[in-house]
This record gives sequence, C-alpha cells and structure tokens, in this order.
Amino acid sequence: MSAGNRHSVLEAVPVRDSPKAAPAGIVACHIASADRWAGAEVQVGSLLRSLRRIEGLRLSAIFLNEGRLAAEARDCGIDVCVIPESGHNFFAIVSRAAHFLSQRNVQILHSHRYKENLLAAFLARRCRIPVHVSSRHGAPEPFSGWRGFKQDLIRSLDNAVARYATDSVISVSEDLRRQLTRNLPASKVVTIYNGLDESKVFSTFAASEAKQRLGLPPDCLIVGNAGRLDPIKRLDIFLLAARDVAAAQPDTRFLIAGSGAEESSLRSLAADLGLAERVLFLGHREDIYDVLRAMDVFVFSSDHEGLPMALLETLKLGVPVVSRRVGGIPEVIENGVTGVLVDSADPAAIAGEVLRTVRDPDFRARLSAAGMRLISAKFTSERSAAEVGRLYRSLVYPSAGSAA
Repeated sequence: MSAGNRHSVLEAVPVRDSPKAAPAGIVACHIASADRWAGAEVQVGSLLRSLRRIEGLRLSAIFLNEGRLAAEARDCGIDVCVIPESGHNFFAIVSRAAHFLSQRNVQILHSHRYKENLLAAFLARRCRIPVHVSSRHGAPEPFSGWRGFKQDLIRSLDNAVARYATDSVISVSEDLRRQLTRNLPASKVVTIYNGLDESKVFSTFAASEAKQRLGLPPDCLIVGNAGRLDPIKRLDIFLLAARDVAAAQPDTRFLIAGSGAEESSLRSLAADLGLAERVLFLGHREDIYDVLRAMDVFVFSSDHEGLPMALLETLKLGVPVVSRRVGGIPEVIENGVTGVLVDSADPAAIAGEVLRTVRDPDFRARLSAAGMRLISAKFTSERSAAEVGRLYRSLVYPSAGSAA
C-alpha cells in the first residue's frame, strides 16, 4: 500500500514511509499480550512453531506479559522480548519495543488483539516498518451499559487502525470475515483457518483410563465442555441440557474444564438443577488433552465462536462434537459426518442430539474417525503457516505476487 493511500484518522498514527527494498528473505515480529493461555494464545503458539520452520523467514516476538506463550516461543528458538504491561504505560512500551525492533531489520509486524494492533501501528510509524498484519481471532463479546459503550469505542478505534494503518487483516473463519467486511474493505481481509500442531495434541491414555484418572467409572458416559467460563460460552445452556440428558441416561456424568467469572453462578445453577453430584468442575487443567480423551461427547453451547481451538483439538483427539450452529463452527463440522450441528439454543434440542450420539456407539465411532481425518487434512498449523507465509511474501514483495 503506497503512502498516498494512507489517511489516518488519528494524528498519532500518521502516514508511514513507503517500503524500502527488502533483503533476501523476510523478517517478521509478532506482538501479543500473552496474559493467559486460551484459544487465541494456543493458536499463536502453534502458528509461531510452524512459521519457524519456513525457510527464509526469521521471527521475533514482543509479548506484554510473561507466561506460557513466551516460554513456548523461546523453546522453538524465537527471539523474544517481554515488556510487562503492568509496569509500563503505553508509551513506555512503545519505546522499549522500538529499541528491540531497531536491532532486527523487521519488515512485518503481525499483531493480535486490539491493544497490540494499536501498538503495532505506532511502532510501524516510528520504526519505519513497511508492513502491518493483524489477526482477528473472534468477534467481540456483547456487553451492555458502560462496558458495552467502552467496547464500542475500542471496536471503533480498532477498525480505524485496521482501515488506515494495517495492510492485511487475517480472519479465522469466513463467518468472521463477513462481519469484518461490514467495516473494512473486502480486499483487505483474508481468511486463514486456525491449525493444530498435531505433534502437541495427543493423550497417552485410553478413554477408560482417562476417566479413571478423574475418579470416574471407566464405563460411564461423559459429556463435557472445556474453555473459559464466560457468559458468551453459555454454559447455562450446557447445564440445562445436562439435566435432560441425566434424566434420560442416568449413567452419564458431566465435566466442565476451565476457569472464569461464571464459575460461581454455574456451580449454583448445577446445584439448583440437582446436578451437584453429577457435574465435575475441574478448573484450569494443564492435562487438558487427557481430560478431553475422557469425554464421549463434547458440547459447544456458545452464542458465538470464531474458530475455536478447542473444537480442532477435540476432533483431533477423536471425541465426537455436538454444537450449536454458530460462528465458524459450521465451516469445520459437516452435520452427521464430522459432528452434529443443532440449529437452536434450546437445551432440550441439544440434549436430544447428545442422547442420540451417546446411545449409538457406531455413530460415535464414525464421527470420531471422520473428525480425526478432517483435522489432519485441512486444519494443521503447517497449512496455516504456509498461507501466512504466502501472505507475508505478497505484502513484502508485491510485484512478485503470492506465488513467489
């Protein structure tokens, strides 16, 4: 994108200089908050590991918090700078990050989430970095009142940065891309699906052993969910469906793995529904793949999803999925083939599909095999990284085209 086409709505993010001639190869730096280890962070970690293997691509990363993502990046040989956001204001972070970048001849900044997008816009201008790419890992969660007003302001600023100070926006699903192009030029937004590092997603336990490790009978049926315990995940729907499943299939137990603001209210709801002895709240688990292996069915009850890493991990581990038809999930799940889609938020409808699935071992086996094949064929981190690498090259060397 030429300098003449950049018209920033913020004086703080002015027009950047046109790119200088780049040396052989590409140098990219990722910017991420890294304050937790959830779906977006897992995806960034998988992507970095696979990008690291691309010949001619050199990587570094700036993280705003120490944690697992920073450790994973270091472990695969990436040059990492951590600038703790709790101890630095925004402009101090810009200054330290600019010093780090000044020694590395970076051609691409690749940011994740709105704070990092704004930081990258400042850094690109200050350090004369020619290309800025951002990844959108999901749609904003809906809020009301002051929190909703604040989120609307943040979203407007993020869209302004994307429109005027970003060269390309990566969407993790076509559904999310359609949402983004309501505010951004369609030519600027590209879909690159999340992918798994298959070597990292495995369990050494059989399903019966995984159940016993959780203190459950090896022959019981387990229906579960894993992720942040946030309102948008609608685990209230999960629990209401669990009540119906438990009434019809008494040998079923239910697992909820993860932590979050909703945990207390969900525990209360489980007790009110008479499920206190049937639902295990496991909290955050480092052995999440072993927990997933214990499940006979995984239920996605969310109001919205981008392209959840938990979905890809669950399918890779051979666990059948029953999900609401939301977000990018139907771009992965073919109903009745690689999973089950429910066109409703009605807990009774979800319970009905869960019961149909748990009561039919042959159906579960077919879903399991098809899901594992799908991940290996279409949703690997190597595939995602190759597409990101082609995007980088098309932006750094536009005259060479994406095939260069």
